[in-house]
Amino acid sequence: MSELTHPQPSTESSYRHIATGTAFKVGLLAAFITACIWASWLVSVKMGSQSALTTFDLALMRYGIPALVLFPFLFRSRRLLVKVPKWTLLGITLGAGVPFFFLSSAGMHFAPVSHAGLLIPGMFPLFVSAIAVLVFKECLSRPRFVGLMLILIGVVALVVLSMLSLSGDVWKGDLLFIGASFFWAVYTISLRVAGLPPLAATGLLGLVSTVILFMLLVTGVVSSGMNQVSFSELAGQFFVQSLLVGLLTGFSYGYAINLLGAERTAAMGALTPVLASLLAIPLLHEAIGFAAILGLCFVSVGVVLASGIVKISR
Repeated sequence: MSELTHPQPSTESSYRHIATGTAFKVGLLAAFITACIWASWLVSVKMGSQSALTTFDLALMRYGIPALVLFPFLFRSRRLLVKVPKWTLLGITLGAGVPFFFLSSAGMHFAPVSHAGLLIPGMFPLFVSAIAVLVFKECLSRPRFVGLMLILIGVVALVVLSMLSLSGDVWKGDLLFIGASFFWAVYTISLRVAGLPPLAATGLLGLVSTVILFMLLVTGVVSSGMNQVSFSELAGQFFVQSLLVGLLTGFSYGYAINLLGAERTAAMGALTPVLASLLAIPLLHEAIGFAAILGLCFVSVGVVLASGIVKISR
């Protein structure tokens, strides 16, 4: 049976296991599908930030439905959960949970989608690799190191050049996006170390996040604006937040991590800014300037090197 149905124990050796051959290619495909959905999610959150919908509304769609649908998978894996270190479970539930979502959504109020697309998925391969090297004593190959450096150059180029040409509080959004990226890196590493089935891990994330959201609502920290928007807008957000991001990527991202490892999956996720920027042109009427084009070029080449695709072609 595959690692997906029978995860290995949460050990350093299971963290380092990487699939080869056809399984590696399937993992790359799963990671690419995930990047496409992430791009649509960024655009969706930006649209939500410009409407009467609150961050609570979007987060509830993101985590509530997966919590209900995937609870049977979570219950079935309850014995595995007991064996997983508590810090790992905390990293899963908080890393991709409410803190990540609120940081991402808050950043959208200050910065464009192109910044979110580049800083959130663009920075977390660097965070993931740093954690892998410092904590798990991983050694980076030369192609991956060069790829990560190119990704860093692309991120710095976009931020610096855009900050020189844009006014306002864009820098606040950039800092929030970088914070969200760090949380997602913690989630990625924790998910890989835990070795949980992807659907069970997503069910756990959804359940804990939903409980936190209702606690925030009851205490008056957050509010809802669902009654102030049209049904079509709600349906569109529900499709992206609940079905695509909440359910589909819950499987595809976990599947990719199990096959590729955290660092390669993170590097593939850096394709998201390219896709998000392209979607933002017709949907949000955001223009791609010279800084964005330069940054995206570096990131794209960096993704190819850091993800290990070059090795496949040899």
